[in-house]
Amino acid sequence: MNRKLSYLAAFLVLFGLACGSMNRVLPSNVDAKAMEADVRSKIAEAVPSKTFAVEVTVDNHAVVTLSGHAANSGDISKIVDAAKSVSGVTRVINNLHVQ
Repeated sequence: MNRKLSYLAAFLVLFGLACGSMNRVLPSNVDAKAMEADVRSKIAEAVPSKTFAVEVTVDNHAVVTLSGHAANSGDISKIVDAAKSVSGVTRVINNLHVQ
C-alpha cells in the first residue's frame, strides 16, 4: 500500500511539472491562439462595450495586431494597454480608429 502511494505521489508531481511547462512544448500556433484569447479577455475587462468591435490577430512571433473601431481615443488607449499587458506579447500593432 505504501508503495502505491509513493507511485501516485511521483505521478502527481510529474503531472504537475508537465502542466506547468505546457507553453514550452505546445506548437506556436496553439500559443498564438491562447494569446489571442488572453488579449480578447483583457480587452473585455478594459472596455466591455468594444469586445466584438475589435479584431485581434496574433502571429507566431507574439505580435498582436488590433483593428476595428472604438468610440474615442481613450478607449483605443485602454484597448492597446490591455493587449500589451498580456504575458508574452512582444509588440502591439494598433490599426484601430475612432468611429
